[in-house]
Amino acid sequence: MKKSKDLYQKYTTEQKKAIRAAQVRRQKTVIAVCIIALAAFFLLHLPKNSRNPVLQINSACEAYRGDMERIAAKYGMSDYVDLLLALMMQESSGNGQDVMQSSEGAFNTMYPQEPNGITDVEYSIECGVQELKYALEKANVQGPLDLEHIRLALQAYNFGADVYFSYMEEHDQDIWTQESAEAFAQMASGGRERSEDNPFRNTAGPWDYGDQRYPEHVLRYYHPKKTS
Repeated sequence: MKKSKDLYQKYTTEQKKAIRAAQVRRQKTVIAVCIIALAAFFLLHLPKNSRNPVLQINSACEAYRGDMERIAAKYGMSDYVDLLLALMMQESSGNGQDVMQSSEGAFNTMYPQEPNGITDVEYSIECGVQELKYALEKANVQGPLDLEHIRLALQAYNFGADVYFSYMEEHDQDIWTQESAEAFAQMASGGRERSEDNPFRNTAGPWDYGDQRYPEHVLRYYHPKKTS
């Protein structure tokens, strides 16, 4: 040790500074590697739902659960209450009178068929339940866990069921893909693209018609439980 100390004393001031700087760099590197390793360890051992937070419907939509259960039962849709509430969350977050945004749908016969034309919450739910039921049947959905066909039904709810299913049949398609949704929207919009500064371009797709990513937007709020 004394020999090493004596050797160190023989270095010039500049050499000592260089040696010290190199030591500091090594220490910083070791500390950085340790921090990264610890972060990776904790990340890998976090529960999956901590790494990918599960989105839930808000309290405004939850407040309509009783109404939704009652109306869904009337139309044989009791198994799809959670899906209907997820749809409500995407459409309106439970705000306004037309909570299911079903004014423009075929089942609205009492109010103007225009955006927010319905001014009665219960009637909006009633129309929305029937609209989704029709789409689920057209998509041949087998139950609340049949997400492949539920995606197709949800896109139909957004685009308009009859025209969308006709298009899918003509193109011999029976499952939803983002590519097919965009192709339909391109046709339905007459090839009209959303502008680069349109905030819906990135969230709802490039074509100026509906939400071409609607199924995934609804399903982020839908967490069906598997039954044994």
